[in-house]
Amino acid sequence: MGGMNHQMPVRCGFRFLVAGTLCFVAASTYAIDPTVVVPNSSRGTETLPSLSFPFDIGPHILSMRYQQLYAASQFASIGSGGLITQIVFRPDTGTGKRFRATLPDVQINLSTTSVADDALSLTFADNVGADDTVVFSGPLPLQSKNRGSNPKDFDIVINLTTPFFYDPTKGNLLLDVRNFGGGMTTFFDSVSASGDGVSRVDTNIDGDVNSPVANYKATDALVTGFKIR
Repeated sequence: MGGMNHQMPVRCGFRFLVAGTLCFVAASTYAIDPTVVVPNSSRGTETLPSLSFPFDIGPHILSMRYQQLYAASQFASIGSGGLITQIVFRPDTGTGKRFRATLPDVQINLSTTSVADDALSLTFADNVGADDTVVFSGPLPLQSKNRGSNPKDFDIVINLTTPFFYDPTKGNLLLDVRNFGGGMTTFFDSVSASGDGVSRVDTNIDGDVNSPVANYKATDALVTGFKIR
């Protein structure tokens, strides 16, 4: 189950040379004020339990596919839609830690799905919408300064290389993460309640990112922020 595989984080980053100067490219070092937080009720409230998947799975699980559904009702504030440019998470108050890591190979897709809240199929393909879009692919830098009190700041930031237009009047939102290379980060804040607007399926037992079916289904899922314009 999620939250049982936390290890000390791997500290690394991208490096490149610009005009003879060694520079570092890494995850954002600042907290984000999300346009929408799902569940809405969790924006300023710490929730239970914590969850490490799908960004903290190594070394015991080598790869993972993870799908999380967000109910369209949670996006009422954006009306008929907007462009998602960032996905953000926060460390769990009790078990989250300061970290900096680069996951070697991650693909993230977003799509609009007709699947209902808490009704994800164990067959991954059944959950994917027709507008399925790769919004990030490659080494994924993540970090957190583990600041804030209760809850922590939303400072685990994923900048989408391809923004995704989401219209909640068309259906629910599906996050589809393929973690091909494992990696270790920290425990993330999550929420577990039927009808809370989030649910998930994943391959957290066999750890096979290429499996067409999940082997775990749960209502507990990551508290997630979205920057939308």
